[in-house]
Amino acid sequence: MLPVERIIGEEGLESSAEGLRLAMRLPWYRSLPFSTVEVEAVSIDGEAVDLAGAEVEHDGKRWALAEQGEETDRFWFVRDSSFLILPGRNLPAGTEHEVSLTLNISPPYIPGMKRFNHQTAKLSVN
Repeated sequence: MLPVERIIGEEGLESSAEGLRLAMRLPWYRSLPFSTVEVEAVSIDGEAVDLAGAEVEHDGKRWALAEQGEETDRFWFVRDSSFLILPGRNLPAGTEHEVSLTLNISPPYIPGMKRFNHQTAKLSVN
């Protein structure tokens, strides 16, 4: 799989007291502002995850996923993972689950373009 096709990060899926943390990778060859990246959907074991309370974590900062479109001054560098935080969701450590993630990107320098990226992977909960 090419780097621009992989959107689930190698850090995988973590469970903590606050919820699940899913590693994400930018599916593009250049860094982009977070405002141009949309988390369209997540499912775990075929069940759609409600993203209403989800947050994004990057470089020690967090913001609500619903506010992602406002993050025009914060850039996602192609070599960095970002994390999708799913509060209130927990899975036992060591269990394996099928996780699907769909990201859309709209590079600001290609007007009207919207690229859809989907990946499904079996992940063991850390």
